[in-house]
Amino acid sequence: MTTTIEPPVTVPAPFNSPPVSSTRVTASGARQIASGTEPDASTTRPEATPDDAIEVSRKVKVSLGIASVVGGIVIGAIGFYLSFGNLRTAGHTVFGFSVEHAPYFAVGVDAAIVTCLVLDLFMATIRTSWPLLRFLAHGMTVASVYFNAAAHGAIQDNVDKAFAHGLMPCLFVIGVEAGRRILVHQAALPADHDTIPGHRWVLAGRTTWRIFKQMKVWNEPYSEVVARQRQRAIFDAWTEYKADIAKAGLKEGSEEALSRLPKKLAPYGMTMDEALALPDLMAREELRRKQDKDKRDRELELDKERSDHQAEKERLAHRKEMAALTADLAATEGVTGAQARGAVAQAEALADAQAREAVVLSEAVESKEAAEAMAHAAEAKKRAVEADARAAEAGAVKMAALAKTETDKAAAIEAVNRAAEAKAGVAEAEKRAAEARHQAAEITRRAVEAEDMAQLTARQRRVRVVARMLLAKAPEDVSLDEIATAIGVTSGSTASTTKADAIALLDAGYDPVRGYDPEAPARTEA
Repeated sequence: MTTTIEPPVTVPAPFNSPPVSSTRVTASGARQIASGTEPDASTTRPEATPDDAIEVSRKVKVSLGIASVVGGIVIGAIGFYLSFGNLRTAGHTVFGFSVEHAPYFAVGVDAAIVTCLVLDLFMATIRTSWPLLRFLAHGMTVASVYFNAAAHGAIQDNVDKAFAHGLMPCLFVIGVEAGRRILVHQAALPADHDTIPGHRWVLAGRTTWRIFKQMKVWNEPYSEVVARQRQRAIFDAWTEYKADIAKAGLKEGSEEALSRLPKKLAPYGMTMDEALALPDLMAREELRRKQDKDKRDRELELDKERSDHQAEKERLAHRKEMAALTADLAATEGVTGAQARGAVAQAEALADAQAREAVVLSEAVESKEAAEAMAHAAEAKKRAVEADARAAEAGAVKMAALAKTETDKAAAIEAVNRAAEAKAGVAEAEKRAAEARHQAAEITRRAVEAEDMAQLTARQRRVRVVARMLLAKAPEDVSLDEIATAIGVTSGSTASTTKADAIALLDAGYDPVRGYDPEAPARTEA
């Protein structure tokens, strides 16, 4: 037999069944709503609460506790004494233990019961209760009862002896369980993890299995699972009740319809007053759910507006940042453009100065080298003429002065060498003049590139070509034909007008050496 006795479990009512008349309670059990009915209107006698019970004096409690402890010790001592003798005898005669080992068998069985019960109480005090210890203690108690009953023969032949030998261990275990319940209640210890009572398996096995499965799968206590199961069952019964009265053509809330409720809800532990108050409770719950839904909808709409407002703020901030970046970029581009234009103007001025210097230098080099080359050529020609004269004179007097022939020949050879040197000088002068012209052309090309960068018109360029010619020579020394040839025109009037514009440009301060052009800055800034 088993002596498992589950501790009392307080199961909160899931629907928080409403009082008779003084209060109306919501289905959640979280709040109470005052009813409009006066408390005196109810004809049902209110039940007495635990606070109304008479408090037992401490002296009586202590006396009863001492008596219980003493009685339990006496029963346990007697039971274990008698059990020890029976188990020793059964261990030797029935189960084959030797005379020396039989007492250890008896002590092991009884000590296992006491150890498991004491260890279970200790683990309960540290709030780590393990129900397997109690099951093991109860199993060892059943084994002890069987061993005691079998000590004097077959159990079925000696039922009275078996009952007598098994009584004392059962009483001991019952006493320990009673002490455990007192300890759990006084110290508010966890009651075996809120286990399922054994009688529920017998009375409602299928629903109890579903409760057990939910407890183990979702790690939930028995009280909460039972509360939800009862709440769900009552709601299903309420739904079926509404369908039944609708099918019967009864008006909801009528006397005939309400008379069906107590019988419908009786299997779920609801009293008559609780069953009759259920329609009002359900209506209030429906109203509460609707209000909660409206509140959630309003909060959702408000959250959406906040989100839209925040998004708009972020968009405006982004646009403001982009506008600031655009303004900074425009300012940077303006500064960069101004610096670029200044660099271009500086490059143009430098190119003009270099071109003017190159023109002046080339013209000077050409003039000087040409004069030197002409002087050398004239001198060489003069020497050649003199040499020819001397050669003719030498030929005339050749026959007369044979002794002087060699000297004349030497002089002729020397004259020829000098003529060759003069020709070489002319060639060198022409080479230097060609290099000077090439350098002047390169400088002119760079000046033209500078004028291109300054975006000067063709007429302005012609004016500047003539101005550089006037700077190289005096204005009166430059003829209109030279100007027409230099600027590539055939009309004398155009050459004359261009010369006049060049003179006006020089009067305005045009100076290629210093890189100053009175018209270039204005066009550059434009």
